[in-house]
Amino acid sequence: MSLSRRRLLALLRLAPLPLLAAPRSASAAGSRKAEFYKLARARRMVRSFRPDDVPGPQLRRLLDAAVRAPSAGNLQPWEFVLVREPERKRSLARAALGQMWLATAPIVVVACANEHRSAVRYGRRGAEFYSVIDTAFASLMLLLAATAEGLGACFVGAFEDAKVKRILALPDNVRPVGIIPVGFSAEGEPTRRGKAHLRRPFYYEQYGREAGKPKATRRGATSRANA
Repeated sequence: MSLSRRRLLALLRLAPLPLLAAPRSASAAGSRKAEFYKLARARRMVRSFRPDDVPGPQLRRLLDAAVRAPSAGNLQPWEFVLVREPERKRSLARAALGQMWLATAPIVVVACANEHRSAVRYGRRGAEFYSVIDTAFASLMLLLAATAEGLGACFVGAFEDAKVKRILALPDNVRPVGIIPVGFSAEGEPTRRGKAHLRRPFYYEQYGREAGKPKATRRGATSRANA
């Protein structure tokens, strides 16, 4: 079947964008990778903030990044409470075992897990596990976005759940997972503590087995396959 030039142009106008996009160069892909790893290394917990407010567009970008996190069954159980009122921030700080520094941030984002949303498909495991893990994913996305925006943030997981629920009037099925103060950092250049060497927290095939070490049999002898 032949196509006229007019018909072909019409089809191209209707074609999905990925079909029309030019292939990305290897240099562009390399640049994106470098940017990601630079961002991952730059991320740190910030516990001192300037009084400057976080502009609305920046805050919206943080939240947009957060909700792009993966979730079990794409159920997206996360919910966020944004706190600006000074007294409510201080109440949250007291509920966080007296970590009053977090009240100095211009905005505090409380990441919450809607347990019911995950339980509908996955039952008890969804409520108690998947909803929390998914909300933690979303929190990490927010922390990375804050770094990309030139903001400081910290994930606070030490708090009294019942007090936080009362302060924010959370319903029974919504569980606080993390308190995240966000703002412009008042800290100087970081003195980063070294992370564990890549080999230390990673094992192969089973817990405790490091790369290059033979697998032991039940009697503790070296297996023939790995001898």
